[in-house]
Amino acid sequence: MKFQTSSLRQNSFSEMNLAPVLLTALENMSIKKPTPIQAQGIPAVLNGSDLIGIAQTGSGKTLAYALSVLTGLEKKPTARALVLAPSREMAQQIYKVFLDLCRELPMSVCLAIGGTTGSKQENQLKKNPKIIIATPGRMNDHLQKNKLLLKDVEFVVIDEADRMLDMGFAPQLKIIQSTLRGARQTLMFSASFGHNVDLIAQMFLHPKAVMIRSEQAESPVESLKQKVLFLDRTMKNDRLLDELNATRGGVIVFTGSQESCEAVGEYLQSYGFDSDLIHGGLSQGQRNRVVRGFREGEIRIMVATDLLARGLDVPHVDHVVNFDLPFQAEDFLHRIGRTARAGRNGEAITFVTPSDHRMYNKVKVYLQGAKEEILDPSFKFIDRSKKFGKASDTKKAGLRGTGKPSKGASPSKKGAAPSKKSAVNPFKKRR
Repeated sequence: MKFQTSSLRQNSFSEMNLAPVLLTALENMSIKKPTPIQAQGIPAVLNGSDLIGIAQTGSGKTLAYALSVLTGLEKKPTARALVLAPSREMAQQIYKVFLDLCRELPMSVCLAIGGTTGSKQENQLKKNPKIIIATPGRMNDHLQKNKLLLKDVEFVVIDEADRMLDMGFAPQLKIIQSTLRGARQTLMFSASFGHNVDLIAQMFLHPKAVMIRSEQAESPVESLKQKVLFLDRTMKNDRLLDELNATRGGVIVFTGSQESCEAVGEYLQSYGFDSDLIHGGLSQGQRNRVVRGFREGEIRIMVATDLLARGLDVPHVDHVVNFDLPFQAEDFLHRIGRTARAGRNGEAITFVTPSDHRMYNKVKVYLQGAKEEILDPSFKFIDRSKKFGKASDTKKAGLRGTGKPSKGASPSKKGAAPSKKSAVNPFKKRR
């Protein structure tokens, strides 16, 4: 899909023709100057364009679309808005932002996510709330019972679009799109742009949609310091204790599975750390309790799966530890984006073991300038390709002939994105 560009840019909220009550809300939230994505995105949306914004995590995109949508709704008394997010935690965070901005506005906001009472949500949705914030799965469930729930929706926001299809929401998005009626303005936001995002854009956006891409899109923020530790997997637990003892402030430790999350969480608690854990196997109530405790500072260290890799914005997250590498390279960027947000400083520490050869190759594009430490003198990547009779990937991996990590190794093209998946259309019915 081809996109238009926009030259509109306003570096002050007062110049943007926002609803006056929103300027007061921003002042109460101590937000004084728009971020780049806000300075470009808000004027484009208020100009009537469909928008796709590509920006790194922590860029202020939630506020960009919230201010735009609320201003649009104030100008159109009969219009409504739908905001879609891929996870419950992210939807809850967006809900809180809208509530903060709507304190002095006569606008009702409904949160429709799984893990909570469906009947209560049904009753709220029947009252035609001005703004619906939902996950695609739960919104689809409600639409199965009442096709008219999205009547008069003229503003649609799809946040973390790159994650939507990865999480298998293609059928739900298609149903939601087919339910919408009449003219509408659609805003999409994503940390990266690839095949999946383009598919959603083709489904929801106007052919003359505007694309805004921040200068540092698809790369870590400059205020983030990174360190990579090459070690044997048997060394990970002890090293984690060393790293945590050297930190101050909030820490998120990312693991690769629910089992690993449970094991690391219990390990830290056995050593007396002020910690807790969260993953998709917990009830929504348990997940809410952990996130709330972490936000309020009752928990200093939160062990998590990639459930929390996106969207969570907690000011006091000073460190992120990648105890295990993720299964998708893009999730690595979102993990490290939990710290150093909105201009604050932060540190990300990544553990790499000999069996991480393939994924390390994919994520090292996000590790430019990272400090490297080889903790295991005998460290050597396991070349799994030899099992299948393939040539060694040693040179491609940026490694020395010994198989040890090469300092300063970089991808063949500066800033090159991780390899794309095969271009399969998840919206197409399979026979």
